[in-house]
Amino acid sequence: MPFASTNSLFNQQSDRIQEILNKNIEVFLPSLDPAWRDTTVTSQGVGQASLIGRDMKILKIYMGSMAGVLEMADSRNNFVLYGDNTISNVGRKLQTQSIEQVWPDATNGAMARPYRLGIGMKAMVSNLLVTLGEMQAEATPAFIGEIIAPKLEGHARLIAHTLCNYWYVAENDSYRIGQLVFSGAPSAGGAEYTTDLNATTVTWTNAPTSGNVTTATAIRFNVGEKSIDRYAVGMRVDVYTGNTRVNDSTALASQTTSTTTRINAWVAAVDEVKNLVTIAFASALSTAGNLVGGTTYNVYFAASKAQGASGGYGFAGINSWLKSSGNLLGGDYDSANAIDVDTHPEFKSFFKSSVGTLTEHKLRQYLRGFHRAKEKYGQYVDCLIASDGVWLNYEAQKIGQYMLDRTNRLSSLTSEGSQEGFKFTFDGRTYTGYTSNYIEDGTVYGLRKGGANWKKYVPPSPKGTQKFDKAESFVPFEFVAPALGYSSVKVPITRGTGVNSTSLLTEGAQMPGMLRMQLVPDQPAGIKLTGVTTDRQYGE
Repeated sequence: MPFASTNSLFNQQSDRIQEILNKNIEVFLPSLDPAWRDTTVTSQGVGQASLIGRDMKILKIYMGSMAGVLEMADSRNNFVLYGDNTISNVGRKLQTQSIEQVWPDATNGAMARPYRLGIGMKAMVSNLLVTLGEMQAEATPAFIGEIIAPKLEGHARLIAHTLCNYWYVAENDSYRIGQLVFSGAPSAGGAEYTTDLNATTVTWTNAPTSGNVTTATAIRFNVGEKSIDRYAVGMRVDVYTGNTRVNDSTALASQTTSTTTRINAWVAAVDEVKNLVTIAFASALSTAGNLVGGTTYNVYFAASKAQGASGGYGFAGINSWLKSSGNLLGGDYDSANAIDVDTHPEFKSFFKSSVGTLTEHKLRQYLRGFHRAKEKYGQYVDCLIASDGVWLNYEAQKIGQYMLDRTNRLSSLTSEGSQEGFKFTFDGRTYTGYTSNYIEDGTVYGLRKGGANWKKYVPPSPKGTQKFDKAESFVPFEFVAPALGYSSVKVPITRGTGVNSTSLLTEGAQMPGMLRMQLVPDQPAGIKLTGVTTDRQYGE
């Protein structure tokens, strides 16, 4: 034990020795997905704000048809080569000449008809509480560490993390973060519960295969999609079964939009080693029927789905733009300005399901299939993003194909392992491969990042809004209090009290903010492979 033993001088005289605590608090926050940074953020273009029109809508206009009339001249006696064949001789010294051949009728040609894609702007609103007590404590020299700065940093990271999540979640799943089944032990998407998350030793109970569970204060589940990085401590979430919110004080059977009362829920712990996530509730889910054994539940960002409604809210990401059928943007499409990829196949993406082990030959086939279809439109992909374990499995199946030559040589591990990063060259193109723990298990995306393909559109800022200096540079987040007439980003919080409900000042201040943007690619088409075999291990 690396401390002073019980009978040592330093232990016996410990009360006389000053205990020194580090006054700098280490802020322990997860970093963002490297694939998101390298593919979208670093190569991101900025769309012109002047292109955002009425109703905060971006309208992109396309034309994709050949035009005019074109025919071989043989059908017209090649008159453009040899002249019109209409000469008649009149005696030995004269000829008559007439004109018979004509150019094709220009009115027979098709003219390209423009069509439009409408892209609605999306926004998030935020708020952050700061109290006089916190500011007083931070101003006290004897107080250990900072309070306000870590809180601001945590708020900035929450914003960036949420945007990163929206890049991967699917709008056709109502922007669902993940899914779990409340039954049995927490494996393969299963969940368990506890009735006292604050106990010294938390006791987790396996959920029954059927029947109700009451008084649960937290649930813990295995992330079935293996996209563990979608979860971060402090995230506000909602848990739904179907279109009905579970973290609610009203029984599921009687819930309606007007009578439900939401119970706050947060991600309380993320165990990346075991692939486990804990969600804690502000009060026990004591209403019978809110947790039912054997039932499938969905996890969403808090307030990103309306009670009783089928859709969800979110920014457009990969799955909003990569479509093998239906409309670009899916459920968020503009019905008056929609692009159906079956009507306009030049926007269709290359999908392949049940891939199994991704071999080098299969990868060549898929890349060739995409470029065979899209190269004539000037479209291409230049990066491949895969869920954890895809590239490891890709390499594992190649190991048995090669022999290690040790003729007249000693054994050496100097060059063992894998080369840093993943590069794949085929047909003169080099593709960069990334691994992401935000992507659902067994999925590979092929995207174009070159040429600033992905552009961030942001509406003009109202006069007076203030940028958030701790936010990531690519995040167009703004504090709105100065634009609303306040002298700083902080707004006093008041409470109504007394007979006449007089608004009296509290010690709290709020920092309201907003984020308005949309990500739009010039080339939406890409590749999506699913059912890819992965090779991964989790700790005990």
